[in-house]
Amino acid sequence: MKKIFSLSMLIVGTIIGAGFATGKEIVAFFGTDISPLIAPIVGLGIFGLCYLFCTIGRTIKGSDFGEVSRKMLGRTYAIADIFLLLNSLIVLSGMLSGMDSLFSPLFPIAPAYSIISGILCALIVIKGLKGLLGGNSVIVPFIILFIVLICCFNIGDATAHPLKLISIPAAIIYVCMNIMLASTVLVTVDEKPKTVFWASLIAATIITALTLLIILALNGSGETSSDMPLVAIASKSKLLYYASIAAVATSVFTTMMTAMNGLSSFIVDLTGSTTFSVIISLIAGLIVSNLGFSSVVSYLYPVIGVFGLIYVILGTVFLAKNSGLAHKLFDKRDHKVHRRRKHAKYDG
Repeated sequence: MKKIFSLSMLIVGTIIGAGFATGKEIVAFFGTDISPLIAPIVGLGIFGLCYLFCTIGRTIKGSDFGEVSRKMLGRTYAIADIFLLLNSLIVLSGMLSGMDSLFSPLFPIAPAYSIISGILCALIVIKGLKGLLGGNSVIVPFIILFIVLICCFNIGDATAHPLKLISIPAAIIYVCMNIMLASTVLVTVDEKPKTVFWASLIAATIITALTLLIILALNGSGETSSDMPLVAIASKSKLLYYASIAAVATSVFTTMMTAMNGLSSFIVDLTGSTTFSVIISLIAGLIVSNLGFSSVVSYLYPVIGVFGLIYVILGTVFLAKNSGLAHKLFDKRDHKVHRRRKHAKYDG
């Protein structure tokens, strides 16, 4: 049970970064008139892709994402590595710039916020996956509580926002964007199928509920054009405002850990040192973070989602070819062909 809880919190903590916890991500992908039906579609996608990547990792049994990618994609793995390297860098820079955007209205001393949070994150990532699991298990439940409190004070009318046809492909790209970051960790999780199933289901259920609450809050707020919509909503109450800052800051930090872990895992093959790789990752993230939080979420995240969809398709094809079911189908087909040839030879 402990393993299920830790893995589910890792998935949730990876997804609810600055873009999710502020509502900016939802607005960037689905616009300002959002149907609540988006929430279960997103949840179903999260469940399926979490289970997919954990199964791929268990099938290949690679020590890191690079090894898994090489075995899965063969000669084309270098292209996937470059994309995932940029993915981790973009998300890391988004989280660092998110810290500056969040705290600057209180005390304008940016980029001190991104530097301090980045250093703390680096110290945790150096400890490895166990540090990630432990950190998420402690702070993610608090993030969930704060988001629920903020959204419940501004619930809009669910019936006034029907599902648009364009929202379905947007939801697919959105899920792929979110899961690509988590995949760098999920493919290294060597757990039983039952553990993976329940952890994915719990994480998907939580994400579905939170997405629904955020959508309802955004639809009833008039704050969708804000840089951080949920924080703007919470500013109507001083207590909720500070709670929102705490929730967003912790959610940013959990995603920052996973992004830095993914980025440093690529660099360690070149440097041979985990500590040095984490330091390089931090410096690179701080440089790119100068683009600003809003620009990263609105323009670069959708691009990640499109390339993520391609990677998901390749992963699905690989798993289909290497699963037990596929082998049984091919064996059955070959057996039928052999029987037909045998009868044909006999008849002749």
